[in-house]
Amino acid sequence: MPEHPVIYRRRRDGGDIPGTVHLRRREGGDIPLEVRRQTTPVTPADEDVVSRFLAARPFYISHRMGGTEYPEFTQAGLDASLRAGFQALEVSVRRCASGDFVAIHDWKTSRTVPGTDYQIWNTQWSTLRTLRQASGGLMRLSDIVDQIPDDMILAIDHKTTSSEDQRNPGDLASEESLLEYLDTAFGGHPERRVLWKAFARGTSAARAKARGYRTMAMLYPNEVTTSDLSQWDVIGMEWNAGAEVWNSLLASGRPTIAHIIVNEAQAQQALAKGANGLMASYPSRVHP
Repeated sequence: MPEHPVIYRRRRDGGDIPGTVHLRRREGGDIPLEVRRQTTPVTPADEDVVSRFLAARPFYISHRMGGTEYPEFTQAGLDASLRAGFQALEVSVRRCASGDFVAIHDWKTSRTVPGTDYQIWNTQWSTLRTLRQASGGLMRLSDIVDQIPDDMILAIDHKTTSSEDQRNPGDLASEESLLEYLDTAFGGHPERRVLWKAFARGTSAARAKARGYRTMAMLYPNEVTTSDLSQWDVIGMEWNAGAEVWNSLLASGRPTIAHIIVNEAQAQQALAKGANGLMASYPSRVHP
C-alpha cells in the first residue's frame, strides 16, 4: 500500500513540533466494512485526549476540514488543517449503500459535486469514489482515520440522526454501525478521541453519552431559552449572537465554542464574548 508523506507542524507551548502524516491510498475497489475495521485499527492515546483538548483556551476545530477555504471534506482541506496545527476535525458522515461512511454534509451530491445527483444512502462507494470536487474526490471516514495523528480528535456528526428525533430504523442502524466502527477503530476507547456532535432537536447525543462519549451541541440563538444546556458537555453558538445569548451559555458552566469562524476579526469577537473554542473553516487565516 503506497504512502504519501505530508509534513506539518503540531503547535505546542514552547515551539512547534514537526511531524509527518503518511497518507495511505487504497486501490482496487471497495473494502468491506467488516474487513476495514479489522485491518485499519488505530491505537488510542493512553490519556484522555478529549479532556486535554477541551481544557485548552482557546481550542480549535477545523469545520468540515477547512470547508470554506477548500471544498468540504477533501484531501486538500485535511492536509491544510494538519499543516495549520489543528488538533480536531469536524466531520459529517453518512452511510452509503456499500456500508462505508462517507464524509459529506448533504444527503446527496448535487451541491458539492455540481452536475451530479447521487443519493448517498442508496449509492455504492464504488460509484461515489469516482466523483471529483474542485480539489479532489470524496473521502470516507476510514480514509481520514487512517491519516490523522494519535493525538487528534474527531468531532463526528452523523447527519441522519444528529438534528432531529430520528426514528427511522435504517438511520438508527446506521448510527449503531458508526458507533461500532469508532469503537473498533479507536481500540475500544473512542471516547478518548471523539466528540459526538448534535443539534438541539436531535436525540443521538443521549445515546452517544450512554456509551461514554462527550457531546457537543451546536445551537442557534432562538434555541437557548428552550434547551436544557446541562445535557451536553460542550455548547456551540454562532459567533455573532448577542451578548445576552452568550451570557446564558457561560452561565451553564460548560465549555463553549463559536461557529463558524472564517477570519481573525470574527475570532476575536467570539473570544471577547467568552467563547472557549473556535469552529474555524479557513485554515490559512484562523488556526491554533
